[in-house]
Amino acid sequence: MRFMAFIFFFFLNAFVINAEESIKLEVKKTEAEIYAESIKTDYKMDWKYSAGEYLIYDCERKHFACIDRSSQENCVEERAFALAQKLPSLPCAPLKKYTDKTACVHENYKVVDINALKRFCYPK
Repeated sequence: MRFMAFIFFFFLNAFVINAEESIKLEVKKTEAEIYAESIKTDYKMDWKYSAGEYLIYDCERKHFACIDRSSQENCVEERAFALAQKLPSLPCAPLKKYTDKTACVHENYKVVDINALKRFCYPK
């Protein structure tokens, strides 16, 4: 009877150790896994924008977008140029930086339903 109990606890202990090791392996991601995940979320939306955490309004194409830092910097530069040239409308409006793309997309869904005049597209 003792021998059976010993065998039972031996296999139970081995099972628990294997389960803990597999959990540790799941937590640590390889470089390849991190890259594969980034491909899923770091993507080029079109010729002008890459996906990211910055919410902007594209005044020319009339839509909100969550774009990356590089695209947002381009928007800021284009807007400054249009203001300096005193153009009647601006190319885009940088609105807000969010903690991540997911938060930006959630906000994008909220603001896209607002059908108000986009005052930030026109200089005062």
